[in-house]
Amino acid sequence: MHVHLHGGAFLMRFPAMDDWWCRYLAATAGVAVANVDFEVAPRVAYPVAQHQAHDAAAWWAHHGHEVGLDGSRVSVGGFSSGGGLAASVCLQARDAGSFSPTLQVLGIPALDLSGEPRDDDPGMILPDLRRLVRRVYLPDPASRPEPKASPLLADDLSGLPPAIVLTAERDALRAEGDAYAERLRACAPAGCESCTT
Repeated sequence: MHVHLHGGAFLMRFPAMDDWWCRYLAATAGVAVANVDFEVAPRVAYPVAQHQAHDAAAWWAHHGHEVGLDGSRVSVGGFSSGGGLAASVCLQARDAGSFSPTLQVLGIPALDLSGEPRDDDPGMILPDLRRLVRRVYLPDPASRPEPKASPLLADDLSGLPPAIVLTAERDALRAEGDAYAERLRACAPAGCESCTT
């Protein structure tokens, strides 16, 4: 069972935008995929989406058997803000002991919302849009470095599931994804290596 969290910069509530990916995973990996929704700004602010994402994944872990799925094997993933949410879900699940994700699939993940983007930041996401996300979804700057908002800044990444971290050359979030993969690799148990592409 794979729980997918859509992108959209915490501003766009449209999980169907990632339907193509969910269908691809279901067809090629042979897993059931839940493309879940969550509340976005300006209707809600942090940490509502993080909590809803965790609760959705935990529900599948505990109730998947009710619909014929193996809830003991639940992976989580997402693109961009959804990738950051998936990483947050893994941290929350570990810290709360709510369930044990088997894998995190993080596509161009937003993993550090603590700082303000520079105007000369590379990539295809304009710095003004990234500033808007912080201003609207994370209006309190003091909350931005919290691990649920910025998983890259968590003090401890041990005990998390293996990860596939996907980045790209012109990805404005590439440095965050690469740094997160390196931190996961550094604390992975012997013989269990996180991957970055």
